[in-house]
Amino acid sequence: MITRLIAFLLFILAPALAQANVNSVTPSPSSVAVAVVGAPRVTVTWTVNRTAATTATVSVTSANADLRVGGVVVSTLGNILSQSSSLIGGQSETLRFTETLVLTPAQANTVATSDAGSVTITRTFTDTETTLVGTMQVAAGGGNTGDLQLRRIDLSFENDARADVIRQGDRQRAVARVSYRSSGLLKGEWRIVDPTSNYGSARYRILQVVRQQLVSSGQGETRIVSPPLPTQKNGLYLVTFVAEDESGVLDFPVLRYFVLQGSTEAPVENLDVVSPAEGAILATDTVFSWSYVKGAYAYQIELFEPASEDIVTGKLVGAETQNLNFSVFSLDRLKPGQVYDWRLRAIDRGGKILGVSARRKIMMPQ
Repeated sequence: MITRLIAFLLFILAPALAQANVNSVTPSPSSVAVAVVGAPRVTVTWTVNRTAATTATVSVTSANADLRVGGVVVSTLGNILSQSSSLIGGQSETLRFTETLVLTPAQANTVATSDAGSVTITRTFTDTETTLVGTMQVAAGGGNTGDLQLRRIDLSFENDARADVIRQGDRQRAVARVSYRSSGLLKGEWRIVDPTSNYGSARYRILQVVRQQLVSSGQGETRIVSPPLPTQKNGLYLVTFVAEDESGVLDFPVLRYFVLQGSTEAPVENLDVVSPAEGAILATDTVFSWSYVKGAYAYQIELFEPASEDIVTGKLVGAETQNLNFSVFSLDRLKPGQVYDWRLRAIDRGGKILGVSARRKIMMPQ
């Protein structure tokens, strides 16, 4: 008799006992596009529906929200959400939790740089008996993202020089370091003036068209390398990277490089240098100076390993200058206590070497 009674009660209670407590967790909105600059805010309402298995008062809670990429938690957001729920067994109710989540700039950048459709914000709700996860899709979008703003373009060759002297057929590339704000499409062109052009009119021809999507949660920087630069013709080349700039205030620097005429230099060491003296100590305030050379378009100082043709560092200046100093960056290439050779060369616009000085000794301090 008792066995039959227990079986009857289990039969009556089975539907209630088997029913899940948390039935659904639904975010509103179900998807959101966030700004990729600053600290974007996301306001969301989580609607939680639950059914009571027994008569009781319980807390429905969620510890925090998770920012996920490809299903993997990359960071947590928000605070604890909690509401009290009192139901008679078998009854259902709907609870709503509204919150504003604030993303950090780093988290916004994660959204911007992740694959489309891979980013979500989730919350796991529990009523102490069962749990369920709600998911909201997140994408990079408009809002307060603003348009791409180019802040600065810095140019150099791959050896970090801003002016260079090379021989026919040598490899040469330029590098543009573009600083920007916000996100958008960079539209730019590598341009060049070759020795056959009229330098006065600076008629550049386009080497390469650049289209590159830039994304930043605030300030960003990208590195754009030019195609191989021409080195077959002797003479002076001018290189620049020009970008579309609606502000109209951006400066576009110009690099210069000379391709020398053949492999021969002036047969006589015919240039006079004024300073530094033989065996002088080299520092950032050491002045290299020389006499004016008629027809020169540029002067080049070269530092060599002793009794070698291996150039360690150097510097190129225009013909209007008859003195120069080395920067800290250039001196960083040199070894303390090492003795080096140095010389001066004068170059005309066509890449011909007009003259060269005798090599002198100079020493880096310990």
